[in-house]
Amino acid sequence: MEKRSRGGVDGKENYTSTSIDALATSVRNKMEELLEIPPECCIYRVPLKRKVSNKKVYTPQVVSIGPFHCNKKELQGMEEHKLRYMKVFLTRTNINLDDFISVMTRMEKKARNSYFEKIDLSVDEFVKILIIDSFFIFENIIEELRVDPLDQAFYLPNQVSHFKTDLVLLENQIPFFVLDNLFNLAFPQGPPTLFLELCIKFMASSIVPIKDSGKLQRKVVEYLNLGHEIKHFVDLLRIFHLPSTLRTASAMVDELISMPNAVQLQEAGVQLLKVSSSDSLLDIKFSKGVLEIPVLIVQECFELVMSNILILERCHYSYQSYIGHYAFFMQMLVDTDKDVDLLIHNGIIEDWLGKNSIVAELFHKVGREAWIYIPSYYLYDISKSLNAYCNVTRHKWKAAFRRDYCSSPWMIASTIAAVILLTLTFLSTIASFLAL
Repeated sequence: MEKRSRGGVDGKENYTSTSIDALATSVRNKMEELLEIPPECCIYRVPLKRKVSNKKVYTPQVVSIGPFHCNKKELQGMEEHKLRYMKVFLTRTNINLDDFISVMTRMEKKARNSYFEKIDLSVDEFVKILIIDSFFIFENIIEELRVDPLDQAFYLPNQVSHFKTDLVLLENQIPFFVLDNLFNLAFPQGPPTLFLELCIKFMASSIVPIKDSGKLQRKVVEYLNLGHEIKHFVDLLRIFHLPSTLRTASAMVDELISMPNAVQLQEAGVQLLKVSSSDSLLDIKFSKGVLEIPVLIVQECFELVMSNILILERCHYSYQSYIGHYAFFMQMLVDTDKDVDLLIHNGIIEDWLGKNSIVAELFHKVGREAWIYIPSYYLYDISKSLNAYCNVTRHKWKAAFRRDYCSSPWMIASTIAAVILLTLTFLSTIASFLAL
């Protein structure tokens, strides 16, 4: 029988040194069983708290892509359609299915390492899922862009129009290198960047309303030339919105400062102008009382796209959460429906939802998701300059004068007429006084 010693806290028994050694050994063994997070890791689970509060923003509604949701019963209806798409895609290429499986098997370990969560699937099961899901993505991109339309009548039910947003959920991703290698294997005669070009066009036409996909492609290529890589579709959307120049952390930035909302800025004399052509939402500038902000289109999947990018930044880009910086800035700028009205009037926001109160609420939701490493806050200098400008009293007086007396041509004309009348009245009074 194992011996125990007395004298523990509150008179409770203590384990003997033998028992302590055994417990310590057990804990050490558990720690040794833990796998190190591989450098390829880039696909994460959304924290449960976030998912519970807004499930549709983070959870696939129509189709499972990758291993995280592959066994969900409510998504099994799409599995048969995936095979139809796979069958059609294989008719577009001269490559045998065996060759795709061979290439995918060689990528299997790196692909598995891309997922933060341990994947409890055999090699064969994992390879099968990635190949079928990849072909499903390929065929949908091709059909969306009509780059090689077929006459076969195999189109899916109406719900397929909703699957596109499922492709940009963080938990519903396939590593980009897997998609790129399989696509290039299918079409070896195409340029190496063919799949990237198609992805950008697909995203610009279906997910984020961007007119110049060519300009966007050049931006992504420049990003790749700097030694970076595309992790997956959510990462690609993040790259779309990265600023022209990246900011390094500064010891001078030691706090997040608040700033007035859009209406308060206008009342303090700040002019809010739109920037029609910009490479990034973060290309915000403030100089000589003029705040320039790139145009933002708020459409149906705005919250979904932004929320998943912000979770990716929280998990993978903690020190470079640029989209989080933008979300935090806009949350302060858009505080009420009146701020939305003002920014829409100035052309800075294009509201495709049709209700300003919803737009203001979206900015609050998205802003709360933002993760910011304070020393690298990209918009710190602008926020600080706006506060300083608003604290100058004469700017408020000038703004009040322009608003009350110069807000329209008729108001300007009335003001000038009033000044002339006062001047003539004053001169007439002086003349009468001198005539006495």
